[in-house]
Amino acid sequence: MQVLSRQRGVSLIEVLVAMLIFSIGVLGIALMQIKGSQFSKQAGGRTVAVLQARSLADAMRANLAGVYGVASEGDIASKNGDLSASYYLYDGTTAPNPSGCSNDPCQQAKRDLLHWLDQLKSGTAKPTATVTANTDTGALTITSGWADMTAGGTATSASDAYKFDFQPQWSGQ
Repeated sequence: MQVLSRQRGVSLIEVLVAMLIFSIGVLGIALMQIKGSQFSKQAGGRTVAVLQARSLADAMRANLAGVYGVASEGDIASKNGDLSASYYLYDGTTAPNPSGCSNDPCQQAKRDLLHWLDQLKSGTAKPTATVTANTDTGALTITSGWADMTAGGTATSASDAYKFDFQPQWSGQ
């Protein structure tokens, strides 16, 4: 009499190996979802920073007297392209105060800056913002920054800031 022994079914070791491989795959997919979410949030912050920098430049185009730091457009010629007294200069520390201005271009510039800062705060994580005069090019450099996606991230690296040079165009020049 001959007994034939055939294995039927799956052994416990094979099931455990299959579960291990499946678990590694699921963990990989979960990690990709987390990274994708982080990258989407960072891209959103970048988009807000770019749009708001461009929006501030549009506001500057509408207020050239404020760009040059004078009371009226008739006084722009006396500035000879000097932007060092611009009402739009902002160092990123003290919030602009329109009530401290004595003329309409200054008040409008400070309101524009406040609106810009509010929009950055509502759309980016840990925003940073500055407007500086570039004496070499005669432009105002608008910098909008946002926090990176690392724990405790700040907007200090070059990849987390958008710089835009606004070159004022005055028809009387």
